Amino acid sequence: GINAEYGKQWYQRRVRANILVYCCKNNSAFETISRVLLSCVGQGRYTVYQLDESEPWQRHCALVVIASHPLDISHRVVSQIKQYRRDGGKILSMGGYFSLLLPLDCYGAPPGPCLDDVCSTPSQLKLGQGMEKSLLMIPAKSFADESILTKALMELGIDSKTDNSVQLQPLNVFSRNSAILDEYFKSLKQTCQVNNDGELLYPIEKSQSDSDVRILRGKVSESEFFDDHKDIHFPEVFAHSKAVTSTQDLLWNNSILRQNVSSMAILADIQVTGKGRGKNQWISPLGSMCLSFYYTVQQCTPLTKKLPFVQYITALATIKAINDTYVTIPPLKIKWPNDIYTSNGEKIGGVLVNCSTNGIVTNLCVGIGVNVNNDEPTISLAKLSGITISVPKLASKVCCAFIDEVDLFNELGYEQFVERFCQSWLHQDKRVKISLGNINCDAIIKSIDADGYLSVMNLTTHKSVFCSTRWKLI
Repeated sequence: GINAEYGKQWYQRRVRANILVYCCKNNSAFETISRVLLSCVGQGRYTVYQLDESEPWQRHCALVVIASHPLDISHRVVSQIKQYRRDGGKILSMGGYFSLLLPLDCYGAPPGPCLDDVCSTPSQLKLGQGMEKSLLMIPAKSFADESILTKALMELGIDSKTDNSVQLQPLNVFSRNSAILDEYFKSLKQTCQVNNDGELLYPIEKSQSDSDVRILRGKVSESEFFDDHKDIHFPEVFAHSKAVTSTQDLLWNNSILRQNVSSMAILADIQVTGKGRGKNQWISPLGSMCLSFYYTVQQCTPLTKKLPFVQYITALATIKAINDTYVTIPPLKIKWPNDIYTSNGEKIGGVLVNCSTNGIVTNLCVGIGVNVNNDEPTISLAKLSGITISVPKLASKVCCAFIDEVDLFNELGYEQFVERFCQSWLHQDKRVKISLGNINCDAIIKSIDADGYLSVMNLTTHKSVFCSTRWKLI
């Protein structure tokens, strides 16, 4: 197993573990580059993201990969990367593209895109002038060559060894309703094997781990999770583990884990392949809240008719649970559509929702990640409040707040919800530039429409329109 001190040491070896790729929002290119990078460094050690110029990223970035022609790179990104390099940051350029923007001393070859033609072996890697091993170039056509890329990463101080030191741990399952728990384990025993330690073993269907899911009954203290005075009915079954691949993967991809219950939650101390929007993955360190819960909703309710609102309900429930419980924390805010921010603009958490329906019931799997007692990679609730916070109790409070918000939504409708939601987001009346097909215009953010889209007012026509995520603050 792993203890708290070991978990702390394990994470401390991974501070500044982000590798950011700038490819002008070319998702296809990013997926290819990300896949090659992760094959060299291992998914348990570094996280690969697309560089988002609208968010602070420099502080916890181990490496920036430039995969765009200089003419496609915005002035803002150029300025950010130059400052990042002055602060000691490391840059890997595909070809000589970025040499047009930063001074280089290219050994054995002139600067510029022609490097793609002359640099084809590891011995011809190029280092930046005056900042040894801070700016390195390899030919774009050789980027997929793992031997060249691995050597480049090692030159830049990026460890290419996969770390397997953290072992996945069992799920300890419990419930406040003993009858539900009895039925749950009775059902599991019909489909799972039992090892010599009395653990139920169930092969993972689609997770990235080669291990089985090991399930134990109730080897946790309920007092660590619940306030004694409050009778909690959601979720029906709760599971806790010291280390998993991804709480979202375990719940969403393994139907046997959640059979015969209408709701189940999994909380992990550490997850090594945490999930985000798109294909984002990351290490979730000790001290963070890594929570996912599964919830079955009957059809023909107001919520099932407006499923995009589930992510908004979850984000609002999370910040309400936090601010109602820890009043010394300044009010948290929501960045549309599903990120949680501090009042001074630092990201502290996020939400992920999967859903499916068969026409009779809708299945929701909601993932929530919040920096609770860990100051990396940005800031924590503990730092904001000045106290150490119980992650398990916060998780149970978030679950309760979620089901309360769902009940309110079904009772009062989306209009009343939107009013409360807009009181807690970052964007009210902010000026933005939006792109809708061939139309580009300045606008003011006003609300969320009935379909869950962002509702803005076009400053030219003074008409309300909706937009998706193709906008940015002016």
